[in-house]
Order: sequence, then C-alpha cells, then structure tokens
Amino acid sequence: MRHMAQPGKQSFDRDKFKEMVLYFSVRSSELEDEGFGLVKLNMLLYRADFEAYRTLGHPITGETYERQEYGPIARDLPIVLDELGASGRLCWEHIPAGPHTRNVPRAMEGGGPDRTHFSEDELQVMERALKELASRGGKSASFWSHEQSAGWNLAGEDGIAIEYRTAFISTDPLSPDLLKEVSDYVHQKGWLPS
Repeated sequence: MRHMAQPGKQSFDRDKFKEMVLYFSVRSSELEDEGFGLVKLNMLLYRADFEAYRTLGHPITGETYERQEYGPIARDLPIVLDELGASGRLCWEHIPAGPHTRNVPRAMEGGGPDRTHFSEDELQVMERALKELASRGGKSASFWSHEQSAGWNLAGEDGIAIEYRTAFISTDPLSPDLLKEVSDYVHQKGWLPS
C-alpha cells in the first residue's frame, strides 16, 4: 500500500519498506552482527532512508520516523513486522542479554528480501548504513543516533516526526576558522550587534 504524499512529505512505499526490513535482518545475520535487534534495526532503517535522501535526492521507502527516547523510530515498523510474521517471512529470536532480552527479527527460510525493489545506488546506501553501525549494539546505536541525527535533536520531544530535510544538517562542530567566518558574516549583515 502506498500513502499519497502531503506537501513537504515523502510518499511511503510499504512493500519496499518490508523488503528493507528483511534486507537488514538477512544481512545482519550474514555479517554475524551480535548487536542486531529491534533498536538497531530502527537505526539502520532511519540511516538508510535519510542518507538516501541526502545523497540520492529521495528516501528509499519514504517511511515516517519519529523522535523517541532511544532514537528515531519507524512509525510503521510494528505493523510491518506483524505482517511479515503473519506471511511467514519473518520470525523472532529472543536472546538473553544480561537482565534484558534482545528481540531479533530473522528472515524465515525462503523469506529473504526481494532485492529487485532497490536500485544499485539504494543497495549501496543500505550497505554503508550496515558498515557504519557494524560495531554498535542497540544501546551504542541509540547513543550514535543522539549524536549524529540533527533531525532527532531538532524534533525536540518524543512523538514528533523527523523531517527528511534535516538530513542536510551536519552535527559536526565548526572549525574555528569557519566559526569566525560565519560570525563575521552575521555581524556584517547586522543580524547581531557587534
């Protein structure tokens, strides 16, 4: 099912989103990613969609991500996981992790992703997301999102949708030279007193 885009919003491709969920589940298993679970899946989905928007000019799926305590969360993910489970394409592995249980979505035999849903550029973006978050578990991926997601920080409070255009905002600190240049420009324009 495809939602129609509202002005300033991306169109959501539910089928493609399902395939991306399966893609990350399969690839994380192939890469023997011991930190993969529900939190990290959300971070991978977010990273891939927002990085595609930044580098390709469009998100891969158009999913809406919202700010939550542990980072950006895909709004449709719970329903999509249920649908994938009901169709026999996904199951859950429950792994003890200290006092908690890590819930890991796993593609069922023969239930892997249909990669034809993705362009070669989109697959490369998804692989970069896997590589970027490879060394992180759920908690570390959550901290990463707090540091690296300008959109998560700008949303301000939990439940607010993160705008795709925030993908263009860097969270890297400005160099002293660039900071001085910006400060001089602002003062030159009279936007702030000297």
